[in-house]
Amino acid sequence: MLIEIEENDFNQVLKIVKLRNTTLYNQIKDIKPIMNLNTIDTLSTARTIKTDRIKKSIKSILRELIQSNINPSKYKVHKSTNIAYITLNKYYNEILDEVLNER
Repeated sequence: MLIEIEENDFNQVLKIVKLRNTTLYNQIKDIKPIMNLNTIDTLSTARTIKTDRIKKSIKSILRELIQSNINPSKYKVHKSTNIAYITLNKYYNEILDEVLNER
């Protein structure tokens, strides 16, 4: 996710979070500004990361279904992951072939 925030405002938020929730503070303290990056490159990188995450999720569910001797279907993957059918249609066959070839 990309957000635009001034450095002073971010530092104030960081101080507030540190006082209230140390776990969250530890997660966000390493956030660095991206001043010199091209927005188009950043957005394409974000899309790639999200696509990879979705593909991993589909792949893991397909593996679980196959290991459980359950016939995998788009419906079962959708019910397990809540990934939209449009997205499943893009990647399902490719990932299913990949998982079946691993065996």
